[in-house]
Amino acid sequence: MFLFGSIPWYAALMWFVVLGALIGLNEVTRRWKGAGLAIFVALPLVLTIFVWPTTATGSTGTWFHWVKVYSALAGCLGFMALRYVPGLSAKRWALAFPPLILALNIAEAVIRDVQVGG
Repeated sequence: MFLFGSIPWYAALMWFVVLGALIGLNEVTRRWKGAGLAIFVALPLVLTIFVWPTTATGSTGTWFHWVKVYSALAGCLGFMALRYVPGLSAKRWALAFPPLILALNIAEAVIRDVQVGG
């Protein structure tokens, strides 16, 4: 196979369960505006205030993880704004947002790679 070791059947099954859950969650947040706001606004606020400060230690407490999560979240919110704010998708400056956030996300990864010596 293409992997370094054998994968137990239950791990492969769980991979499909997680993939299905992520596809389902994506569909729910795409279809209903309220669900998107709950997942991309309310949940990150709760997790940022109550969970992350107590669990961000070692390798997950670096600047890269914070910036990567919030730039990805900004991308989600930006796409939601383009979809739900009337007339915003007709503005040329707003349409520059998707490639700009993607470029920022790639730049973060490059900076981190240089920082750790990769």
